[in-house]
Amino acid sequence: MRRIVLLVGALWLPVATGCLSSSESISKSISSPFEWSSASSASSRSSSRGRESYRDDVRDYTAAYVQSGGDYTTFTRGVSSVAAKHGVSDWESDDDTYEGIGAGLRKANQTPAQLSVWQQNLTGGDAHKTAAIQDGYDSYKPR
Repeated sequence: MRRIVLLVGALWLPVATGCLSSSESISKSISSPFEWSSASSASSRSSSRGRESYRDDVRDYTAAYVQSGGDYTTFTRGVSSVAAKHGVSDWESDDDTYEGIGAGLRKANQTPAQLSVWQQNLTGGDAHKTAAIQDGYDSYKPR
C-alpha cells in the first residue's frame, strides 16, 4: 500500500506543477482583456450595464480558468483581480460574482456534478451563494 501511495504522489507532483504554471499563465494572459473590455470604476459598477460587464468578465475568466486547470487559490486570486478592476472590493459577498462564476462553469461545459463540486468548494455551504452560482449556470446561453 505504501508503494502505491508513493507512486501516486510521484505521478501527481509533475501534473500539479504543470497545472499551477498553466493556471498562472492563463491568469496573466486573460487579465489584460479585462482592462479594456469593462467599465472599471466603482461608479460605473453601480449601473446595470456595469454589473453585467462585471459578471461577463467573471464568466469569461472562470471559463478560461476551468479549461486550463489549476488550483483554488490561484482561481480566487484571479477573481479578486477581476473584481478589483471593476471596483468590487468584497467579491466574496457579491451575488454578481457567483452568478458570473456559474455562467463561466456552464460556458466551460461543466456537468451538473462538476458544478456541485465547484459550489461546495467556493461557497462553504452558503445556500445563497450556491443559489447564485446555480442561477448563473442555468441562465447562461451561448451567443
